[in-house]
Amino acid sequence: MKRLVVGSVLSTAALLLLAATPAQAQRSAVHEGYWISFGFGGGTAFGDDAFDGDSKFGGAGFLRMGGSPSQQLLIGGELIGWGTEQDNVRIGRGALMFTAMYYPSPKGGFYLKGGAGFAGRSAEWDIRVGDLTATVKEDQGGIGLGAGLGMDIQLGRNFFLTPALDFVYTGTEGDGASLLLFTVGATWH
Repeated sequence: MKRLVVGSVLSTAALLLLAATPAQAQRSAVHEGYWISFGFGGGTAFGDDAFDGDSKFGGAGFLRMGGSPSQQLLIGGELIGWGTEQDNVRIGRGALMFTAMYYPSPKGGFYLKGGAGFAGRSAEWDIRVGDLTATVKEDQGGIGLGAGLGMDIQLGRNFFLTPALDFVYTGTEGDGASLLLFTVGATWH
């Protein structure tokens, strides 16, 4: 099942990027000044002890913003996260990173991304004893590292649809996990 999910995510990402390529040739991306992007999607986590080493699918989202020092380089901050629920345990992983996005073609929308910063993991579950219910929450922090690729597909003068594929490592206090996320966002340059 997990191979099917990962295969579907990768296939969808590849098709969106390939379909967008002809449209990119008809326009000229402008990366100037400040930019902001946010989006939602899904993905899977690998290596989380809460899942006994199995990967699990969940929802994902991101918020990015920053500036454009050049036409081919965008820098800024990114908050990216993933979450799911299994066996009444709610798990979330995410990272707050400094991010750089590089556009190989000055006029194209395809980009490569890398980042580093802080990561966090949250697990929450309810314990019931008789008529009493208590919620237990465990939080951990650590290092976050990310890499990704995506495509800005122009829909308006400064507005873009941005499908992206991200890999994020969240190393939290002896319990590291990797996230593979596919999201579709909205970007303003």
